Amino acid sequence: MTAFDTSDFLTGSDSRPTFPPVMVPILPWQNAKLLSEALGDTVYASSAFATAVKLLFKLGVPKSRGAIGVEVPSSRPESLGKRGQGPWISRTEPTLGAALRGVVRAREILSAPKDYERLLELLREEGWFGLEIQTSEENLPRDLQIAAQRGKDAGLHVTLNLLPGALHTQNSRVIRAFDTVALHLIPSRQLSAERLKYLESRQVVGLVVDAATSERTNLEAAWESLVLLRAQLDVDARVSVGVAGSFTTGALATQLRADQDIREKIWARGAKQKIFEALDLSLALRHGKESVAAAFAADQIARASRLTSRGIA
Repeated sequence: MTAFDTSDFLTGSDSRPTFPPVMVPILPWQNAKLLSEALGDTVYASSAFATAVKLLFKLGVPKSRGAIGVEVPSSRPESLGKRGQGPWISRTEPTLGAALRGVVRAREILSAPKDYERLLELLREEGWFGLEIQTSEENLPRDLQIAAQRGKDAGLHVTLNLLPGALHTQNSRVIRAFDTVALHLIPSRQLSAERLKYLESRQVVGLVVDAATSERTNLEAAWESLVLLRAQLDVDARVSVGVAGSFTTGALATQLRADQDIREKIWARGAKQKIFEALDLSLALRHGKESVAAAFAADQIARASRLTSRGIA
């Protein structure tokens, strides 16, 4: 299993991780009931959610701040409940919140600023690391600058998740307002040096693993995209690996044998595979492909096997 040690963290003066070496998603919070069903009727949804987060740690995801993304309903923050009430993560240990970032859609928060303010308040109260704002638009609304500043004023680390097409001069001021940029690099051919010259962020996450497909990630192509990304950025820029999208309910196994491991009862093979791919790529980016040579070799063998219609012994 892929593993990280303390050398894989970028730390600040307080010796705590400040920039995650890998960013992964989990199932949206509103699907926590499904997690509960997978664990058994005696487990509450909030407890199942906390268990899912802990399982990500067991699978190798670093316990760094903001490493795990959670889709939260920005339009109805009251549905998240209050501390100690309802289906909310407040029932988990406070230390879990530091590893989480709320994930919202840009248009949703811009259309309901009061709800956005309430959401920021809730995330701050629960001790979450930050917020990730996703957009698929190539011309970014200027109001995103205000949204980013309000998140920072709430004490949250704010990330902008965007497509390469949004990297152009008109968006420069908006992009600079965010602490971190998560760049969607699937498929890898979307990446170009011409676009990257507009990316001035010091912290960039290359989203090279796709959570929405059951296909294996081409580790070689993904690694090349990450290397190109790092080469085109400022020498002081930090680059890490991310998983694009979120794991759907199809990634959750609910009909398994009673004697199967609890980990298997929650995460289907597809979701675990994506996590392992992101972790392997993160290690390759930091320590070279030789550090995870077995993973790259296994990927090549699997691809060759499919091409020749031969099974792998």
